[in-house]
Amino acid sequence: MADEKKRPSWVGKLQPIAPSRRALTIELLVIDLSTCARCVPTGARLSEAVRLLAPVADALGVELDERTTVVGTPEEAMRRALVSSPTIRINGRDIAQDVRESRCESCGEIAGGVASIDCREWHYKGKVYSAAPLEMLVEAVMRAMLDIDEWNATEPEPLEALPANLERFFSGVRSSRCCG
Repeated sequence: MADEKKRPSWVGKLQPIAPSRRALTIELLVIDLSTCARCVPTGARLSEAVRLLAPVADALGVELDERTTVVGTPEEAMRRALVSSPTIRINGRDIAQDVRESRCESCGEIAGGVASIDCREWHYKGKVYSAAPLEMLVEAVMRAMLDIDEWNATEPEPLEALPANLERFFSGVRSSRCCG
């Protein structure tokens, strides 16, 4: 009879170890989510990027927590350190480190049409986009998932003063509500 090695009794009782789940908070901050020609498609593309990456995130043990915040007052904009709309942050970090803006007709209309309002434009692979391109968003979220240990949650410091562009927007909205 062949000499059979017996496995210890505990081997059959082992359960696979589930990886600890880590979270990435992906937040869209906007000044309007109903008519802005930049905020609306950026929000839709961000949701699509999160949807596309959900199976990958699950396999990596990462929870994607997508949030959308419509910033409605100058005080909230300062508290949330909003320097341009739309802004996308992953664990509190803006995915576009440099802020570039251009005229946004729809936000100008929301603000009563009395002032020129600029919204963020997105620069990606040598091109300029009025709404964040899906490929850029997928890359940003994917990079954060792969380097999650370096993406500790952080909270941006509140602004001491509101950027002039957002001041014009909120002032125009207030004026159009009270007198329009």
